[in-house]
Amino acid sequence: MKSVVVLVRTCSPDAKGSMAGYARMVEAALRNTDDFEVRTCDLFPPRSRSMWHDHLWRLMNARRVLGCQSGDLFHLLDGSMLAFMPQHYLGRTVVTVHDLIPWLQLKRQLPGQPSVPAAWLIRRSVEDLRHAAGVTAVSEHTRQDVATWTGRRDVVVIPHAVRPLPVDAAGIDPLPQRFVLHIGNNACYKNRAGVINIFARLADLPDLELIMAGPPPSIDLRRLAQDIPRVRFLTAVSDAQLGALYRRAALFLFPSLYEGFGMPIAEAMAAGCPVVCSNVASLPEVAGEAALMAAPEDVDALAGHCRALLTNHELRARMCDRGRKTAAAYTMERFGCDLMQCYRQVQNQVKQ
Repeated sequence: MKSVVVLVRTCSPDAKGSMAGYARMVEAALRNTDDFEVRTCDLFPPRSRSMWHDHLWRLMNARRVLGCQSGDLFHLLDGSMLAFMPQHYLGRTVVTVHDLIPWLQLKRQLPGQPSVPAAWLIRRSVEDLRHAAGVTAVSEHTRQDVATWTGRRDVVVIPHAVRPLPVDAAGIDPLPQRFVLHIGNNACYKNRAGVINIFARLADLPDLELIMAGPPPSIDLRRLAQDIPRVRFLTAVSDAQLGALYRRAALFLFPSLYEGFGMPIAEAMAAGCPVVCSNVASLPEVAGEAALMAAPEDVDALAGHCRALLTNHELRARMCDRGRKTAAAYTMERFGCDLMQCYRQVQNQVKQ
């Protein structure tokens, strides 16, 4: 009889964002496995109203929802939600940690200060990482963060797979002839203001525009962009539109202050788009030698890298080739095999 693994999803698989994308990735990787029977459990309300409404619903309903599932292992797909897992499930739970950004903010190592209720959830989730049956991290850097703050040395690194993106520019045409692309939300660590400041250093390059895809920009970001010509914001971008943007962009700019993995740079590399990014956290690990990097606060150096890729065709071709080869290692087959190996190891420990 197959062992049963219950995938605990904390947001709708149809939602936008990295957590829903990760849930779809895991389900796709395990779809045809002969080793495990895979089921799903939805730890989110039927109708989402706000983040705190969703959290309250989880606190009130987690025990009931999980109690309806019979599984040998539970895989919580979003480690930031570990506080909502009842304690008696932890001994059978594998949890994926994407990053410790909220914890690092709480420790004032990144900008942004969590509220008092959020701080309680963050502390509880990090503490529970010590007691989970198994922990996976999406990068070596995230593994090191978990080890530093929890003392766990048995965290398994399972990098993301790079999904193939369809290509359809319908709804975003006409795109400019030549543009720099950035994708990200409005969180402080995404450094969207830095993107605009870097682009401002390229104002002398003719017919170059900046496209920033993501949620609607903050008021401060719009004000900053008003002083910079040829900046365009795109919201509600579909996967097909995202694929078209990657393939048409002159380069992808990603000067984040911190990333647990950095999926956008892997997607850009897979699409043959050269990458300029910051040299912090997991980004050097994910990009290897396939991106031009500098410190996120070094606007001049990052702008210089952009200028080099925009004006040196030989360099651009070389970086595009490196990017494709680097991204090719992040396969769904490798991802699924690594997950199943982790499940087997944890299951053997649970049985002992």
